[in-house]
Amino acid sequence: LRLAPGVLEGSAPSTSRVTRKRPQSTLATELLSYLGSPEETKMIRSARQIISTTAHRRMMMSTSASPTAANPTWLLSLLGYYGAESTRLRNAEAVFQTCIDQSSKKAWLTRGRVVNEFRPRHTLLLAHVWLVHKRLLADGESGKLMQEAIFDLLWEDTSMRIRSMGINELSVNKNLSEVQKYSFPLLVEYDQAMALPTKAEREDHLGAASWRNLWMADANLTVEHCMEMAAYLNREYESLQNLDGEAFYEGRIPWGQVPSWAGIKSLVDESEDEDAKLALEAELDAATDDDELGEWREALAVEWEKVLVAHQDQRKSLGEAVLMSNARVFIFGIFGSPSCAYVEFGGLQM
Repeated sequence: LRLAPGVLEGSAPSTSRVTRKRPQSTLATELLSYLGSPEETKMIRSARQIISTTAHRRMMMSTSASPTAANPTWLLSLLGYYGAESTRLRNAEAVFQTCIDQSSKKAWLTRGRVVNEFRPRHTLLLAHVWLVHKRLLADGESGKLMQEAIFDLLWEDTSMRIRSMGINELSVNKNLSEVQKYSFPLLVEYDQAMALPTKAEREDHLGAASWRNLWMADANLTVEHCMEMAAYLNREYESLQNLDGEAFYEGRIPWGQVPSWAGIKSLVDESEDEDAKLALEAELDAATDDDELGEWREALAVEWEKVLVAHQDQRKSLGEAVLMSNARVFIFGIFGSPSCAYVEFGGLQM
């Protein structure tokens, strides 16, 4: 952007030309450059997505309240809301959220006997992300970009769960690396299982991988219990492969019921009476728990809110110059056209 003559020399600007102010977005750019932190970059990006979505909702509400109001679609298009990258990020969030919802159902912890600890819960979420990943492999370059966005969300969610356990901020990345060390081998095991020629062989290897990672090689768990999980994974894999692309990318994934384990002796040493009791519990679980999120996710949401507040307080002094200004920022692209947006910072703190 050019400044009016005389500005740099300290004299009054010429009245024959209009002085164009420096875009306020450069403040955010300089702040990120000063911080040099990928974590801060992710937080700013997340804030932009949240604010963009909020602005869209406000526009839509305003339009519905005033029938004569202009359709805001053209403005959203101008600001890049319907651009390829913006749409892909929203789709990735929608798809990843379905994975979270499906893996958070209480039935996994009750009749599924998944231990309510970090690694088993993470493994359960990872299994559903893997199913989505296999579906995206057939979509070429667009599927690859979508996979990257979903895995970015997975690791951000994992970092959130690590923080919610009270881990010091300086140790989060170290703990995340430890989680990734056992996550990637599990994905390879699942891939190797699906490469086998027969359904029986695939489910046998899926069951073994689930026993080692989801149930942490619990010797008291029966083979039949693990094989029920293998059948679930194989069934959901085939369902996603046949799912309509539009529905899939919009996050309208019809996940199947959590395995009932009905009529299956889950524990090696359980008696007939206990077996009958557990079968009744499984039947009740199937009727009540499948649409409910697990307590661990509910508790995590509360705990994460506390962690977020503390994290925001630490960043407040660094970010308030930009994020507390209620500024309306136009971000210009290389050629001087509005590339992505009008962003309203409504006193957001980070």
